[in-house]
Amino acid sequence: MSLDQRYAKTDAGRAEIKTRALGLSRTARNLLLVIDATKTAREWLGLVQGAEEEHFRSLLEPGLIAAATAAAGVKAAAPAVPAAAPVAPAAPAADPLLVQAYGDPPLLNYEELYSMLTSQAPKYLSLIKRYSMVLDVEKCGTLSELQLLGLQFVERVAIDKGEDAARELRLLLGLKG
Repeated sequence: MSLDQRYAKTDAGRAEIKTRALGLSRTARNLLLVIDATKTAREWLGLVQGAEEEHFRSLLEPGLIAAATAAAGVKAAAPAVPAAAPVAPAAPAADPLLVQAYGDPPLLNYEELYSMLTSQAPKYLSLIKRYSMVLDVEKCGTLSELQLLGLQFVERVAIDKGEDAARELRLLLGLKG
């Protein structure tokens, strides 16, 4: 384990956020919620109140996080804990608003949009808002729910950062114009 390495959540880590099966301490859970490949382990430990190396190790050992590869950025190693991947069931019928915003079929599937929302949050949101965004993403069980959250995210960015930033985010999230 290197504190100067960047780490990202694995599928097992995302599943743990939903199931709370391992009974992580509050500090370790907070660290798991916010950690992504944008910062090193040392930087995350400095940002999460009360977080120490032992909390980080408690995420690394069961495979909830893994070293992020430079090429993939947020792709992580296979989970060491058997858990369901964030795969959503197909929606029964397409929402006309979402079809208009994302197209039919949409450019991004559930996993891709999930990854894009969590990887873009640090660029546009403060630590507290990012924490809230990760919780919101984790609550989404379908592509439609993620798409609605994506629309809300773009609106928030337009207000906070301006229309140029919102336009850039729209492209990344696969939104039409």
